[in-house]
Amino acid sequence: MKNPCGTAPARIYESSETGRVPVYFGSGVNPANSPAQFFVAWGQGVLEEGFLPTFNQDTPEAGFLWFVDEEEAEECYREIKLRWPT
Repeated sequence: MKNPCGTAPARIYESSETGRVPVYFGSGVNPANSPAQFFVAWGQGVLEEGFLPTFNQDTPEAGFLWFVDEEEAEECYREIKLRWPT
């Protein structure tokens, strides 16, 4: 499958499910004129066939945030997992 416009292939480093909400931490190439390459994503269906949107979205139900710094992304991943009770 070709890379749909406005998305990037996602490489998942870690994933979990908390309160029935999947949470992902990984990397990809954000081609939207940004050096960001690490992401945190959560919610049902956020990774459509292994692709993630190249923009940030932060809603309680679903979201994806891009980061330049890997440690900052890892910290966000831990914080997102705490949003929902297990």
